[in-house]
Amino acid sequence: MNILHMFLKLLCLAPFEHARQHWVSQRITSIAIVILGLWFVYQLLFVLTSFDHPEVFAWASDPLNAIILLLLSLYAIYHAELGVQTVLEDYVATERLRTYTLYLLRFLRVMVVVISFVAIGCIIKGGGASPV
Repeated sequence: MNILHMFLKLLCLAPFEHARQHWVSQRITSIAIVILGLWFVYQLLFVLTSFDHPEVFAWASDPLNAIILLLLSLYAIYHAELGVQTVLEDYVATERLRTYTLYLLRFLRVMVVVISFVAIGCIIKGGGASPV
C-alpha cells in the first residue's frame, strides 16, 4: 500500500476495501492513533502549563501542532469508520441496505473530515481567537 493510496483513504476518496486490506488498515490506523495519542497526552501533561483558552489556542496555532492534531483526528475518524463498517457488514442482512448504509457512513465521515479541516484551518489563521 503506497502513501498516496493511504492518504486518499484518510480523505475518504478510496473505494471500500476487501477483508484482508480492511484488517491491515485497522491495525495501521490503531498504531498511528497510539503514537499520535501518546504525543497528545505528552503535550497535555508536560507542555501546556494551564488549560485556559489563550494558551491552548496559541499551542494549537503552531503549524506543527495543528498538523499533528489534524492527522490524529483523520486517523481516529478513519479508524472509527472501519470499526462501524465491520459491524454493518456483519449484522446488516440485506446487501442493498448494507450498501446504502456504508455510503451513508462514508458521507458522514466526509462531513467530519471537512469540519476538521475547517476547524484546524481557522485555528491556524487565528479566526477563532477569543475577544479580550
